[in-house]
Amino acid sequence: MLVRSKPVRTVLRWQLIVTVAIALAAWPFAGAGGAVSAALAGSINLIAGVAFFAIASLGRLGSAGATVERALRAEAGKVLVIIAALWTVLSTFKGIVFVPFFAAFALTALLPAVALLVRDDPVPRPGADKTA
Repeated sequence: MLVRSKPVRTVLRWQLIVTVAIALAAWPFAGAGGAVSAALAGSINLIAGVAFFAIASLGRLGSAGATVERALRAEAGKVLVIIAALWTVLSTFKGIVFVPFFAAFALTALLPAVALLVRDDPVPRPGADKTA
């Protein structure tokens, strides 16, 4: 399941933390507009990450080809969500402050690489001795 995966939880948690941190850091320097800009940018990647993990968790894996196909579909879905969200935010919110917006967007876009460094929770094997 999607939310039971430790790497997924870690990536989403860190995206949220970085988004909030940049928004709070932007407030004194760029005002409320800067904080909102950072929050919107970070939210775009947070939502895109959820879309990626949701698409990646659909269906069964039958082969290496199916795994690659699923990863490509998930990445394409994430890119479409990012494009649609960026278009929506940039066309409707006229008070974008570029520096906090770009900082939050860039940092939260890089965070999914953290998933490669996080070990997933081991799944206990049926009948395995738990005292060993």
